[in-house]
Amino acid sequence: MSYYLKTTPPEEARGRLKVTYAALESMFMTVPKVFVAQSIRPDLLEPIVTYVKRLMIDDHALPRSTKELIAAHVSKINACAY
Repeated sequence: MSYYLKTTPPEEARGRLKVTYAALESMFMTVPKVFVAQSIRPDLLEPIVTYVKRLMIDDHALPRSTKELIAAHVSKINACAY
């Protein structure tokens, strides 16, 4: 069984989704496809982006560079291509 969901690419985004994509672009210099896949529910995507910003982007106990190194190492351990 296959499924097809109509997602909204960044260049076609409007309204709240466009604002959310702009926030992602400012954080990652692109809109990662994992977030585009969630564009079918912009109302749920917004709090996820806020969470990612607070967790990975904002400096708290660890700087962003350290958190990204940890994430990359965990991905390698898990053989995750993403």
